[in-house]
Amino acid sequence: MSAEPSSTFQAWADDYDRYRPGYPAELFDEIATRLGVGDRARVADLGAGTGLATFEMARRGWQMTAVEPGTGMLDQLRERAEASGIAVVAVEANAEDTGLPDASFDLATAAQAFHWFDRPRAVEEMARIVRPGGGVALFWNVRRTEASSIVADYEALMSQYFGSAGIGQYLQHGRAAEADATRAAFAESPHFEQLTYSEPLHQTTMDAGGLIGMAFTASYVRRLDPPEQERLRGELHSLLNRHGVANQPFTIPYRIDLWIARRSDR
Repeated sequence: MSAEPSSTFQAWADDYDRYRPGYPAELFDEIATRLGVGDRARVADLGAGTGLATFEMARRGWQMTAVEPGTGMLDQLRERAEASGIAVVAVEANAEDTGLPDASFDLATAAQAFHWFDRPRAVEEMARIVRPGGGVALFWNVRRTEASSIVADYEALMSQYFGSAGIGQYLQHGRAAEADATRAAFAESPHFEQLTYSEPLHQTTMDAGGLIGMAFTASYVRRLDPPEQERLRGELHSLLNRHGVANQPFTIPYRIDLWIARRSDR
């Protein structure tokens, strides 16, 4: 993970952990099935952040090592691990240079993170730490504007304020462009079989505070002057009022862009 996102997110790691959406069990079921990952698999989660994906995998019984360059994020992850009694090894390092032993993992994952990496270097590092016959799984949550008028209006409002930044770093480049970049990074490596792609669907329930909290985990929102922040809060409340959900829970639908590749024997 690059220095820019890690330093930007450290200051609000608590909010990031609280408001960012998690991942459904079905995602990890699919990864396990397609890669033959066992119940006690050794997994390295690269760019782990506060551990939103790490802890979901740990609850399956997978033996997790979380790799994250941001001190604030990693501190939050360690605090969560201690409070929950879930064993997670936390390593402060970049995805491109983890310092982990060769061929020591069954699976390497990157949740909402691979686009921040130096892709070719990260792929080579994954090839180094994953055993032959193991695999990698890269995945991103993407809000489905076509499935929710609330999401569509939310994305439109954020674009009014921030232009392409309002859709988030992953989507600024465009999903098709990101797909091409991901494919290219693996095509250049002799260590992985061909990437496969799927789009698991899920949804999360939140309230007005949750949606606004999620918006304010974005670095470009946090950089607004205080008066502009308050104006945006007001517009988000107005948006939810128009949809009649300002005082009740509502659903945000997601698709997951999921890429999987098996480590070859070469």
